[in-house]
Amino acid sequence: MDFIESRKIGTVIDVGANIGQFGESLRADGYRGRIVSFEPTQSAFEILARRAAADGNWQAHHCGLGAASGTATLHASKLSVFNSILDLSDVARLHDDRMTVDHTEEVPIYTLDQVAAPFLGGQDLLLKIDTQGYERQVMEGARQTILQAAGILMELPVIHTYQGEWHFHEALKYMFDAGFVPAQIQAVGYHGRDKASAVDFDCLFRPRGEVDGCEAVPH
Repeated sequence: MDFIESRKIGTVIDVGANIGQFGESLRADGYRGRIVSFEPTQSAFEILARRAAADGNWQAHHCGLGAASGTATLHASKLSVFNSILDLSDVARLHDDRMTVDHTEEVPIYTLDQVAAPFLGGQDLLLKIDTQGYERQVMEGARQTILQAAGILMELPVIHTYQGEWHFHEALKYMFDAGFVPAQIQAVGYHGRDKASAVDFDCLFRPRGEVDGCEAVPH
């Protein structure tokens, strides 16, 4: 919230909203700006849509976001926060047995650049991406949208629970090349068999520029 207030964020785009936990946490902490959420899972979206409708300044969209438009197979886990387009890795069950796939769903995929235009302009933007290993693909489809982002919040792994997800250092380099550097980092999940070791981190990025002793980098 310190970051949101310091940047006067007026719109939060919430990619991988699940049932709206992130949006509700923002409201609980005092954020009153617009929230635009995207969630592909049917059961999670139904709860998200009810919460958004009761809010008045919160939109919910039933789709996934990625690098290109089309369709994808979503692997729905026993606990829906673990739902992902990516397959589980061999170590996933060692982390949390609730990651086991319960069923699959075919979901529509768009790029953020395709759908974001109505939400942009006039207000600083925070982009939050929590897509269980699919963050890079979302970023690939958001090259124009991030030009207006005052911050980008992503969950990044140090232990791979999904096949094909990027390494932590790869994500940092990707974001640096895109013109962003970390502003805050916080552990959000710990390994089921090693409670002192994080599985992933929430990384909040800001555009790099004069404060870093260098010119802003065009995206």
